[in-house]
Amino acid sequence: MLIPRYWSRAESQATTPTGKRIQFHVWRGSRTDTAEADALARDAVERIAARIQRGEGFPERYAYGDRPLREEVVRELPGGTDSAPDAAITRNSYGALVLNAARVFFIDVDVEPTPPAPQPSSLWSMADKLLGRSAKDALPASLRTMAEGILGPSSASAPGDPAGGPLERLRGWIAARPDWRVRVYRTHSGMRYLVTHALFSPTEGESLTVMRALGADPQYVRLCAAQKSFRARLTPKPWRVGMENPPARFPYESPEDESAMRQWEARYARASEKFASAALVEELGGGSEHPDAAPLVRLHDEHTRAGSGLPLA
Repeated sequence: MLIPRYWSRAESQATTPTGKRIQFHVWRGSRTDTAEADALARDAVERIAARIQRGEGFPERYAYGDRPLREEVVRELPGGTDSAPDAAITRNSYGALVLNAARVFFIDVDVEPTPPAPQPSSLWSMADKLLGRSAKDALPASLRTMAEGILGPSSASAPGDPAGGPLERLRGWIAARPDWRVRVYRTHSGMRYLVTHALFSPTEGESLTVMRALGADPQYVRLCAAQKSFRARLTPKPWRVGMENPPARFPYESPEDESAMRQWEARYARASEKFASAALVEELGGGSEHPDAAPLVRLHDEHTRAGSGLPLA
């Protein structure tokens, strides 16, 4: 997993072919030591300066998944090696806790939001108010169809669950692979699959094939490959629990920044208490749970409050 312990900031400036002067800085991280982080940061600013001088433009401020994420390591879990742990909990750029797993396979699938259920016709609503009861029920059965033809339908059935399509795709996949075992979760805006019968590598072709076949978010697929880990958000997005974004970005550039962040974290934790970030829906497949997957299943379900029935955020 690409989970740096040490970070370094380097800054520079460069002039475009048109004479415009640009000042910029970058952060780079290392798992080994600060010296390596320093060297990586210096190399990065030199390459970016050369790019600007050639007139190629400044790279995107943040290209999703092209380098280790600037996330504070909250906890490293037992397993793996000192240079490459099996799992770690980090805090992402908007303050949520994220589980990073080197071998336990999480798949995030986005789902289109459910459109609101159609409301009764405004003419029927007016009739209901005038009568003080359901206008449609007050009509003889023989006249209801005629009235709907004039006033429009009095109501419409709610649309189907948009997660139905992804779930049917997953069930088809499992039916053809009876040795698999997958825990299915609902998230605020999609689905999460936790594959538990075996361990996988986020950089090998099999994992990428599975994620694409099951409709994983393309950005998630790219990030897993680049970070060499599968990721699962454990706590709510702050704006969904009435919180503002964090006041500072890791690595913190001053003690004041870190202090402000710690205060924000305490308020965020309190605001998150009445919400879950995943809800267990079902478990599919006939395979047995791999013993090395079991600890992360428990940790994930505890931190996401997967069995609490709380609103998803």
